[in-house]
Amino acid sequence: MTTPLLNKAVKGKVLRKDLYFHETGYDPHPAQWEVHRSPARFRACSNGRRWGKTLLGGKEGEVTCFVRNQLGNPQRGWIIGPNYDDGEKEFRVIYDSLKQLGVDDLSAKFLKNEENGNMHILTNWGWDCEVRSAAHPESLVGEGLDWVVCAEAGRLQRTMFTQYVRPALSDKRGWALLTGVPEIATDISLLYWGWTRGQDTQRGAWDSFKMPSWTNTIAFPGGRTDPEILDAEEDLTADEFARQYGGEFVEKVGRVMAEWSDEHHLANLEYQRDWPLYAAVDYGYTNPFVWLWIQVGPFGEINVIREDRWELRDSEDIAKNDLLNDPLMDALVAFYPDPAEPDDTAIISRILKKPARQNTGGELRTRLGMIRSALKVPEPHEQTGIQERPLLQVDRNRCKTLAWEMREGYRWPAHKTEVRNDSELPMDKNNHGPEALGRFFKGYYDAIGREVRRTRQSRVRVRRR
Repeated sequence: MTTPLLNKAVKGKVLRKDLYFHETGYDPHPAQWEVHRSPARFRACSNGRRWGKTLLGGKEGEVTCFVRNQLGNPQRGWIIGPNYDDGEKEFRVIYDSLKQLGVDDLSAKFLKNEENGNMHILTNWGWDCEVRSAAHPESLVGEGLDWVVCAEAGRLQRTMFTQYVRPALSDKRGWALLTGVPEIATDISLLYWGWTRGQDTQRGAWDSFKMPSWTNTIAFPGGRTDPEILDAEEDLTADEFARQYGGEFVEKVGRVMAEWSDEHHLANLEYQRDWPLYAAVDYGYTNPFVWLWIQVGPFGEINVIREDRWELRDSEDIAKNDLLNDPLMDALVAFYPDPAEPDDTAIISRILKKPARQNTGGELRTRLGMIRSALKVPEPHEQTGIQERPLLQVDRNRCKTLAWEMREGYRWPAHKTEVRNDSELPMDKNNHGPEALGRFFKGYYDAIGREVRRTRQSRVRVRRR
């Protein structure tokens, strides 16, 4: 395809990115140019809000429409977001620009249906661009990709890239651009993983950037002291401001259980007759009264097989009319209560005739650290590729509220008005399941005198503690 515009952007047989951008009305600010001009095959950009990552990603994909790959063939690429609507923004940049150039009249497909996720351009000369969703892993099985833009990469998982995207880029030595506002500072996050690789000088194929919002001198001409930036800083906590506007990876922002992944931590769990059964409780009346049924496996596995919740009912009522008659109660070894409510604990222990374990209190950060250790996903075995399960798993059908709390409900404060007296503590809401779970971890592992970790012996019998 040739047009007066393209002729201006082509020098010899080379399409100059800078001229193409200018002719299509895109004049990147200096920080965007830094990413555009990087020669690295894999680029990761951790950016603040309103920095311009949508234009950056869309335009990087757009220019491939008029450039053949190293084999002399038209290029094929994907825009991947956590959901279809996340990838739509970058796709819209490409769609609108190519439509203005008349490419829609020269295409077998030129579709942008946000409702059903059908966003696909296929030109008559073979250039192919689609939006894919990480929420549908089956859509990520493919081969022969020349490029991939991962939008909102802070919310994408590293395993999505390593299992699906990276192999699809291998045949054609394709490139990838990862952009987004950072979410969590662990290798579970694709953006964090990619950013750390780009900082490693031994990985020449990778480059990474940390771009605060105020490096967008078009949106924020005042830079770091722009009134919009200062207004946001006044409202947000220091950590949340550093994440949202500074593009910084900080630990105490967003969801508390940063290691949680539905893919690895939710499973269809059945009651195992030869595994000891415990319970953990977080007392409540106006807030939920939470009771978790927990089993411990022979290699230290922790399975939360069911959760029960009640509101506006006291402990005696729940114990007499629900727990006492539960089919699982005969197998219960002991329960792990909140030590701040000894009267409730005594009532439940008396009615159920089950012992209450001790040492379930102490520092909240200690209990949270134990849960997060149990959430860590082991690396696949080098030779076999087999990946062991994490220590902690939760039943996907019988623990839906706990799963939501772990996934997103339990959060660090974002605004200064939400900060508790101790700024190191998460928000005191949507935390009743994790509170109960933390009681179990603290009491159970203190009693056996070891850290939260998998038992490596081939045959280990778990004593009923």
